[in-house]
Amino acid sequence: MAQHPIVVADAGPLIALSRIGALDLLHALFSRVAMTEEVRREVLPPGDYLGKSDIHAALDQGWLEVLAPTSSDWQPSNPAIDAGERSVIAAALRIAGALLVIDDRAGRAEARACGLPTAGTAAIIGMAKLRGLIPLARPLLDRLAAVGYFIGPNVINAVLADVEE
Repeated sequence: MAQHPIVVADAGPLIALSRIGALDLLHALFSRVAMTEEVRREVLPPGDYLGKSDIHAALDQGWLEVLAPTSSDWQPSNPAIDAGERSVIAAALRIAGALLVIDDRAGRAEARACGLPTAGTAAIIGMAKLRGLIPLARPLLDRLAAVGYFIGPNVINAVLADVEE
């Protein structure tokens, strides 16, 4: 996968990776990792959940940043795209070379229709394996399922084939 100056992440992958203690893979893989204010509200709601403290720590350490809000005339063709997904797609469209990390199927389709490169949580785990950051991808993919984060078996099998597991 090509180098990207910045990754713009949707809520799903941030929450999923934080729940399995692997949020730092984003930092290890990419020089800049950002989210929008809308996504920040989704990943840091009132109350607690497994992994929320990892997101707070990433923000405190400065490797996860919140992009300054800007106006955008872009509107999704699919009205079912939620506010967080709309915001990250609009942000990625404004940043040359941005990689959008998003799992939602409709959001990914919308992003691709706009010409944006995308990767999902499983692909991030696969990249980490290929770069030697983790010894195996399967245990992390299995942990995602154990914490209730669904990634389709076809996606998992494709990632495992790509990393030769």
